[in-house]
Amino acid sequence: MSPPRILVAATVAAMFGFPFGLHAESPSGPPAMKLVARPFGGDPLLGEGSGLMLPVMLRHAGLTPDQEERVHAIMDADRERLHTLFGELEAANDALAAKLTAPGPLDAAALQPEVDRVAKVRRELMDQGLKTALAVRGVLTAEQLAKAAQIQTRLRALQEEMRTLLEGK
Repeated sequence: MSPPRILVAATVAAMFGFPFGLHAESPSGPPAMKLVARPFGGDPLLGEGSGLMLPVMLRHAGLTPDQEERVHAIMDADRERLHTLFGELEAANDALAAKLTAPGPLDAAALQPEVDRVAKVRRELMDQGLKTALAVRGVLTAEQLAKAAQIQTRLRALQEEMRTLLEGK
């Protein structure tokens, strides 16, 4: 997948609940914060949402050459806007991080403009991702959507098994 298509896929994934967030690592020592992607349902190890499932489901949906062409056209049409939004999100996150690490006293009210900007751009990404995902979904047949639902069910079962194994239950 080319970098622009990865960008679009990442945005569609974000729309389907593939949040990125801070996660405290290193339980035996001081917490080390790192950015983690959470591709599956609801815990720090396995994440939340089903964002990574969309590319997997599309790959296994059995798209015809015409459908593949239409999906690529949808993604290509949205690429520039998504690229801009990801740049804006990175800048907003950087501004928030800069304020958080600056010397001197700080309270939530002082951070609110940066928090609002991050939330606004995330919302715009969500809206754009929804537009893209609905357009891609509109290309699929009922049978392909049913197959995608089956794949999603299987992936969730695997995720649950992974959670059980990782938690030692």
